Amino acid sequence: MAIGVSLDTFYRTRQIRHERDGLPAPISERGPLKWERTSFDAWLTRNHPMRPKTIANDTFAPPPAESDEEHRERLRTAYGHLGA
Repeated sequence: MAIGVSLDTFYRTRQIRHERDGLPAPISERGPLKWERTSFDAWLTRNHPMRPKTIANDTFAPPPAESDEEHRERLRTAYGHLGA
């Protein structure tokens, strides 16, 4: 549900997502598959279908942060924690 596909589609495409997108391996192979919450959330942050695409070969580094708070804000923005 979190990535916007049905559970059937997710189970059918899980191996492809694992190989192509780096989906973490499940922690249980028997019964319903289960994932560690933090690793799956990190994967969703990087690979969510609604996330805007980034430039692959960006050669320009942003200027250094002026303060710790600005650095923290950049991290929040980069990792998708806008409300935190």
